[in-house]
Order: sequence, then structure tokens, then C-alpha cells
Amino acid sequence: MSDPAHQAEEGAARPAAVGRLSRRALVLLFLLPLALVALVTVIMRLRGIVGWDAAAHLYKIALLNEGTAVFWDNNWYGGAYQIVSYGFIFYWLAQFVSYSVIVIVSAGALPVLFYLYMRRVYGVTHFLPAIVLAIVLAIYLANGQDPFLFGLALMMGGLVLVSYRYPFLAALSMGFAAFANPLAAVVGGVFLIALAASRPGLRPSLVKLALYLLPFVVLRVASTILFWEPASYTYSAGEVMGYVVFGVVGALATRLSLDPERRSLETLFVTFSAAALLVAFIPGNPLGGNVGRFGLVFGASLLLCIRDIALPRRVAVPLLCAIAAGQVLTPALHYVHVARDFSTHEEFFAPALAFADAHRDPNYRSHVVALDTHWEAYYFSINDLPITRGWYRQDDARHNDVLGRDDFTADEYSAWLRSMGVKYVYLPQAPLDRSGDRETEILTTSPEFTIAATVPGWTIYELRNPESMVVPLRRNGRGSVVEIDHQAITVDLKRAGPYQVKVSYSPYWEVTEGAGSVSEGDDGFIVLNGRKGGRVTLQVSVTWKSSWRHLVTAF
Repeated sequence: MSDPAHQAEEGAARPAAVGRLSRRALVLLFLLPLALVALVTVIMRLRGIVGWDAAAHLYKIALLNEGTAVFWDNNWYGGAYQIVSYGFIFYWLAQFVSYSVIVIVSAGALPVLFYLYMRRVYGVTHFLPAIVLAIVLAIYLANGQDPFLFGLALMMGGLVLVSYRYPFLAALSMGFAAFANPLAAVVGGVFLIALAASRPGLRPSLVKLALYLLPFVVLRVASTILFWEPASYTYSAGEVMGYVVFGVVGALATRLSLDPERRSLETLFVTFSAAALLVAFIPGNPLGGNVGRFGLVFGASLLLCIRDIALPRRVAVPLLCAIAAGQVLTPALHYVHVARDFSTHEEFFAPALAFADAHRDPNYRSHVVALDTHWEAYYFSINDLPITRGWYRQDDARHNDVLGRDDFTADEYSAWLRSMGVKYVYLPQAPLDRSGDRETEILTTSPEFTIAATVPGWTIYELRNPESMVVPLRRNGRGSVVEIDHQAITVDLKRAGPYQVKVSYSPYWEVTEGAGSVSEGDDGFIVLNGRKGGRVTLQVSVTWKSSWRHLVTAF
């Protein structure tokens, strides 16, 4: 391995090398992937194919358009932070710039940014890795992980800037990336850690980068504390094994090569393996299998960056093809599946929504047996119908963890529905999410449910003896919900006393009308202590004062 002085000289020489690169080649490396991504986007639009995660993003954009649910939304998960805790810059920008334009520019820019970074840091001058990345990204659009691609473009832009020793500009780009999509920061962090470990000559710039990033880090940590909620994402043993093996294979292939940068590239692969393994040992974390997005986006391209590989062609080619197939198989299947799946269309939901609107009652929320496309999270919620779940599976950890098991009983299921204030259960006749088969079996066989209606594409069940969203905690209490919107709920109490309000607790709930106080119940719902009978309105109010009070009490 080169000594630090030689690496510093080498790092200083690389800008000149990149400067000798034809501007025309760089322009083409930007424009051609941009055109490819735009073409795929147009084809998706014409064919009625929507990205897998698009429902979640369109709903959040709609919330910002309304301007009433920046911090809180009662329509998902019994009430949850939906925008501010995850990342808001993409959704904010989409108020002013076309959603498709943001995605096309982000995905189109990533190949040239990746090329510039790998050329600068690892001396990779050939274009094939960037070309393969462009193809992968065009297929990747089917995932609908659009804020992630936007954040990843910002993160990769920051990596390029810091490699050219512009740490302040790099910090701005990376800082915005952290507030656009946290998973983009995780993927970029793998590159950044490997850079710090393998490039001593760049460490002064990296120290400056860390200092410039500090305000963004403090704000991101503070926002996590201020808007914290339990979350857990699945991470199977097979996923762990796959990601770790990819990193190990990449490291071994690099070690066996004659690449002059083999030690540095090996560090990059090892860093990813270590990150994938470390996440597996953190129980109940919200990242889970998402750590693998590093390999799912850059896998084949990184392997192609290894020069003078010593593996025989009959080994190297199948290995590369297997990695590439692992990257694109799932999104490629999404194209086929979503193209023929009617459960993403508004027309499919119309009959169920008509029933829900006719039987609208603020005392109850709806439960929709989740479709595998999860567009119920958009169509029910956009029509102001609170549902038990939402889009992000990790957020089920707070109230809906029973659905994460395969063996929940009819009694457990009906008890959970009552605990969530559900009266009607909507069963779609379409491909369902993982809990759908078990839910269908219970709905069709348990005496706890009767058929309330059968409409095109849906069977709607009524739960016997449902519990309202307001439950008195003393025997002589009685209350009901008058109105519920995204960030407020108004209840009518017949007499003073404690009441369970089946909306997730947040320290920002306050009584804005009537007499009472709010606390957290053992089940994570609100306990309203009404000091007298009458109407009481609760409102989520996030102010500098309430935020500071919560931040102080958190410590």
C-alpha cells in the first residue's frame, strides 16, 4: 500500500487527470442516462405503471399541499409523524418542481457523479461501471424509491466535492441529503467511511467536512429525538448473508486483482460487509434490510471497477451476472406485476370508498387488509378516512405488531381491531400483503365478523361489538368523537374523568378547547383527563417552546 505522502501526491494529481477528460464525454455521460431514465418514466406513464413506493410519496406531497399535516397525521398507524421524522426536502421541493423531473434529474445525474468519484478516488477511468449503473437505475425506477434517489444524488455529489477538496460545499450537499432521505445518508456513509480509512491524504478535508456537517448532524439527531417513535424493519438471515457475502466476494476479487488501488477498493467492500453485519446485531432497528441498498444500487458497477482481476473469465462473468441479477430482478418483476395489477387504480377503490363515505363515523377508523401494492394507504387516507396501517412496515411496531406474525389467532385479531377502534374491515379481491392470507381466513370463518356489504372488488366485514376510539377508564364515563382531522381530534365527554383516546400519544398534544390534560397510556395511546363534561379539542402543536421543553425532558 502506498505511504501517506505518496497518496497525498496522487490525490493532488487526480484533478488534472480528470481535467483532461473530454467535457463532451462527461456531458454525454449525464445526458444519455438522463434520456434513458426519462424514456423509462414516459413508458411507465403510458403503460399506467406506478413505482412501488409511489403511494406513500404522493400522499405526503398531498399533505404538504394541504399545509395542515407537516408534523403529524392521524390517518396512518393510529396517528404518527409522517413527514418531519423521515425526510421532508423531496416533498417540499415537489410543491414547486414536477415530481417526475426531480426523479429523472436525480437518477440521470448519479452515473456521472459515480464516475467522477470513482475516477478521482480510485483511479477508475473506464465508463462501463457508470453505464451499468445507468441501466440499473432505469430498472430501479419500478421500486418508486424516489426520495432515496434524490437524496443519493445529493450524497454522491457531496462525495465528489469532498474528493476534490471542497468540504464546505460537500457538507451542504450531504446535509441536505440527510433531510431528504436518511437511507441515502446511510449508503453514502459507507463510501465516506471507506474514504476516510483508505485515503490519509484526504483526511484534512474530511475533518473540515465533519466540522461543517456538525450543524446538520445536530439538527438530524435533535429531530430524531423530538419526533421519535418506535419502529422496526425486517432483516432476514438470508438478507444478512447475501449482503455480507457480496462484500466479502468483492473484497476477495479485489485482493486477487492487480489493481493498483486494490487495498482501497477492498476497504470499500469490507466496510459494506461490516455495516450489513452490524445492523443485524441491533435489535428492532428501523434500518433493517434497507442497509442493502448500497449493494442493490452499486453492486455490479463496483465489481466492474476492479481492474486487472485475476479470476478466470468463466468465473468472473457468471459472478458479475449473478450480482447484477440480484440487483434488478425484484424491480424488473415489479414492472410486470404492477402493469397488470388493477389495485393501483382509483377505479378499483371507488366502490369501497363509496361504502366508507356512506358509513362515515368519526368514532371508528377503518382497517383495510393490506394490498401488496399498499395503495389503500393513499386512496383511503387522501379521502380523510383514518386507517390502522400506512405504508412503512417498520411503523407497525407501535400498534400493529400482531400482523407481523403468521400465527395470530381470531381472538387476537379481533382484540387488536377493537383496540384500534375499528368497526369495518375492507377485504380486497386482489393480491395481498404478507398478513393477508391469515386475515382472510379469519374474516371468512370467525363468528366475530359479519358481511356488511359486497361491492365490486371488495367484501366489507363488520366487527361484532366494536370499541369506539374514545373509551372511558372509569365505569360511569361516556364519550364520543365529534371530529377528527390530520392533527386534531374533538371529543364530547358526558362527565369528567379519564378516557382513553385511541390516537397515538405525542408530547405535542395539547388541549386547545375545553378543560383537561393529556398523558400517555400504557398502550401508547392518549389518556385524556377531562376536568368536566363537554367538548374537548386536542391539537398537535409543535412550537419552539414545546420542542425545547421536549428536548430538555428527553435528557
